[in-house]
Amino acid sequence: MLTAELVRARTVKGQVRPTFVNPEDAELQERTRELIALVRQGVGEPRGELEELIDQWIGDDPQAKLLRGLWHLLERRCSFTVHSPVPPPELRVAVFREASAKGPLAELKIEGGALTAEDIYRSIGEQHGVDPALLPDALYADHPDAMRLVGLELEGEEEAAALWLLHRYNVALVQAILFSASSLTIRLARPDPPRSRQLLRAIKFHQLIHTVVPDGEDLRIVLDGPASLFSQTSRYGLAFARFLPALLLQKGAWSLHAPVRWKEEERFLDLDHTATLKSHYRDTGAWVPKEAVWFAERFEALNSGWELIRQPDPRRVGDVCIVPDFGFRKDGRVAWLEIMGFWRKSSLSRRLEQLQQPGGENLLLAVSRRLCGEGEAQELQGVIPFAEVIPPKEVLRRIEVCAREEKC
Repeated sequence: MLTAELVRARTVKGQVRPTFVNPEDAELQERTRELIALVRQGVGEPRGELEELIDQWIGDDPQAKLLRGLWHLLERRCSFTVHSPVPPPELRVAVFREASAKGPLAELKIEGGALTAEDIYRSIGEQHGVDPALLPDALYADHPDAMRLVGLELEGEEEAAALWLLHRYNVALVQAILFSASSLTIRLARPDPPRSRQLLRAIKFHQLIHTVVPDGEDLRIVLDGPASLFSQTSRYGLAFARFLPALLLQKGAWSLHAPVRWKEEERFLDLDHTATLKSHYRDTGAWVPKEAVWFAERFEALNSGWELIRQPDPRRVGDVCIVPDFGFRKDGRVAWLEIMGFWRKSSLSRRLEQLQQPGGENLLLAVSRRLCGEGEAQELQGVIPFAEVIPPKEVLRRIEVCAREEKC
């Protein structure tokens, strides 16, 4: 994701419009290939020297902001390491102690005069069995600017890599704007069922508070924002940004509306499938959060006789759709469990009200204490609070009571 100062966007009648690039532009592709080649040639060099080289390459280019944005994204794909024969903190302690014990040191070597830094490095080198000439550079080799580039994780040759990076840049522009969003409203036009299930699971994976409302053949999804979550605001904005590439995997028509705070003003962002943004997420199906993985392992270990249904379809509850994380089936009776990892009291109360509607009688909620927003989960009736692990025995006790005869 880009930092705010690297975002290229304009505001038109209160709407924030990202300044997208054309990934097929031949001249821009050429410049991007040059940047990638420059970085790959810098393997083994200190980060500071690589950044200076890139600054010189960008120079006074009219598209300097764009090029710096590309470098920012590319840098996140770089691996840097400390290049030193002795761990720098250990080396600094040894050098400073030796210098303190044998100093004061002279700047120049004079026969019969005081020791110099070179003498100190020679002594430390003998103690550690390393070449003293390597020690001056190694002294602060753990400083970010001194760390050495060891690799660039970018698939394909320059041409394919450049195209990937330009598509990634367009997505990063939107992600940076969504970082300050207060909510998201998504509309899926006649969604493909497997794809809509995949999207809803991505929403749950990113622990976003959500409401799903059928609208004819369309589906409207409202992702509540971090209002009144206080310290979680940045974290929630980051979740919006990270969720965006999952939305881009949708094959059909979709639209997104988000109120955002942009340059200290209340604005909004509108986006749809015609923007032709390309997701950089691998299309590997649905993610499963760790809480769900841990619960499944522990529940099945109970050997309770209840069949665990993984990744069930969305369920209509009153006027909304709810996506359970698990189903439980035994002797024709069924119950469902939804995990709420990130919540605030108002959203949880609203969900509990929804469960009073037809279709919600046999649906349980597991609510995280660790990620709660307001109040304490145990103050609300009808939930199973958990810290890191959802208690399988408590879930079993609840489903024995609430399970109903139902086809699934």
